[in-house]
Amino acid sequence: MNDMESGYWEDARYIDNVRYDCGYCNAYVAPQNAYPSKEYALHDGRLGAVILICPGCQSPTYMSRNKIQYPVKNIMNDIKHLPDNLQELYKEVCDSFSVHAYTGASILARKMIMNIAIEKKAEENKKFVEYVEFLVTNAIVPQSTKKWLDLIRKNGNDAAHKTHKASKEDTEKIIKFLEILLRSVYEFEGEI
Repeated sequence: MNDMESGYWEDARYIDNVRYDCGYCNAYVAPQNAYPSKEYALHDGRLGAVILICPGCQSPTYMSRNKIQYPVKNIMNDIKHLPDNLQELYKEVCDSFSVHAYTGASILARKMIMNIAIEKKAEENKKFVEYVEFLVTNAIVPQSTKKWLDLIRKNGNDAAHKTHKASKEDTEKIIKFLEILLRSVYEFEGEI
């Protein structure tokens, strides 16, 4: 029997008063099993790092001494009728976000817009602005999304060419927009 089947991890310690969103199953959980660092154990969880075991899916989550979680709750939602290559890229965007790689997620979000345009028959090797124009001109996306597409372009360019990191807040907004865009371009269209 492996750890997943048996429902426990070997030599895990009892823990309480901790709650978090599991980065694997996305459930809000209160684990009872953990692998605390010595510092965590000495200070009753106020200091130190800990590996928390989700009581639902049995997956481990690392919580740093600064309470930074790896992985964080995955913000990826299921979108029907996505072509496989876009599904994989969307997952990569969301996975990057879930490990605090906001700069990478911003760059991938920009790449995703290009891939949507190409999947909808735009020519390859064009400038990003030409992909945006293709999507709007061919009514694949509404004219009102142009501002969001420009934000993705700017954020992705800054992430790739400037020294500062992309912010969590901006990247999360972009991913939420991507979800809406993918639903309108693929899911709603696929349901007809």
